[in-house]
Amino acid sequence: MAYQVIARKWRPQTFDEVVFQEHVSKTLRNSILSGRVSHAYLFSGPRGVGKTTLARILAKALNCKEGPTDHPCGVCDNCLEITKGTSFDVIEIDAASNNGIDHIRELRENVNFAPIRSKYKIYIIDEVHMVTTPAFNALLKTLEEPPPHIVFIFATTEYHKIPETILSRCQKFFFKKIPVETIAAHLQHIAETEGYKIPDNAIYSIARAADGAMRDAQSLLEQVISFSNKGEAVEISLDDVLTTLGILPFESHASLLKAVADGDTRALFDEIEKIYATGADIARYTDGFIGSLRTIRLIKNGVSVKGLLGLSDSEGRLFTDTAGLFSDEELSRMFRVAAELQNDIRYSANAGINLEMALLDMLHIKQSPSLSEILKKLGEAPAGQQEQAAAAPPPPKAQAAQPKAEAQLQKAPQPQEAEPETQSSSAVEKIRDTFYGEIIEKGEE
Repeated sequence: MAYQVIARKWRPQTFDEVVFQEHVSKTLRNSILSGRVSHAYLFSGPRGVGKTTLARILAKALNCKEGPTDHPCGVCDNCLEITKGTSFDVIEIDAASNNGIDHIRELRENVNFAPIRSKYKIYIIDEVHMVTTPAFNALLKTLEEPPPHIVFIFATTEYHKIPETILSRCQKFFFKKIPVETIAAHLQHIAETEGYKIPDNAIYSIARAADGAMRDAQSLLEQVISFSNKGEAVEISLDDVLTTLGILPFESHASLLKAVADGDTRALFDEIEKIYATGADIARYTDGFIGSLRTIRLIKNGVSVKGLLGLSDSEGRLFTDTAGLFSDEELSRMFRVAAELQNDIRYSANAGINLEMALLDMLHIKQSPSLSEILKKLGEAPAGQQEQAAAAPPPPKAQAAQPKAEAQLQKAPQPQEAEPETQSSSAVEKIRDTFYGEIIEKGEE
């Protein structure tokens, strides 16, 4: 038998095997059990999350020899033909290449013919948003009042492009992106079944790169296995995964941030040289670095990020340790610098220079005292020195001006008696400002 790639070999064949989309599979199963089968369904969601897979499972559930049933047997002729894509009663159409009005007219003529060997004649139309407006209009009447043996299943990644007249005639199901932890757990199960050992941090790297799409994750796993496989079961390392995917680990981001926190310019540029040596795409690296800054700041503010961002235990500990090196104010200012870097890279001929300058700006942010630190230093000034500053006599200039002030008081009305005290208090405040300014300068030194 010809080799099957992981994405096809591990494609779910029953409702129970579908990963994460329980809100869709449960509704479809209950509709079958209660006999409430609709004539038109619309599956909408991101790529690779199970839309076409569930459409095929629904087709098997309706046309199985034991059905309609929510547990298709998978071994009868109808189920096997649907799995192989050879069933005469389940027609899959790619709307990207069959989107014209002539194709829809042909479909309208064919729906009147009864199924050959099944209960339902099922049309699965993928990427249905590619159908032209005249073709959609030609389908309206058929979609509203189809023959009783017809079921339409539409799948799309761009729900907003479907005309309202079509949407109103369908049961709509919205598929979600699959969380990183769910993808990682499923990939680990596949790898163990196939005889491969992959550490958690490597699995999580693959799951994050898939961006919520199980099909993408399985394809990436296949690529990593092909890179590492030597004809027998092997242990796949994190380096194998990172090399194959062309990404750098979170440890690289943590090394840069530690160098910034330590004020170590040499260590900072040593890590930058490592980034250049790997040939990493600077724009992509910057995106990851911004994500790390976000993670660290969330941790700094007490947010649990393990489930939110899909981190392994070791990655969570790494970010927690790094968060302790910065204040929240510093992280906020560094994030703004990184966001500007991301924008500048789009128009730069040498993105590496922009990265270097941005990291030096972050180094300066860490070395410059923040407003909170200045206030803290003022609050830590010895109480005795503060009292001496408050009790210090006014400077000569203020004393020389005193007789003149008294003369003005004699001429001034009675309510103005408090003016000399105001001038005296102002002089004391100037002495305090001078005194605290000296404390700040010594603190910066």
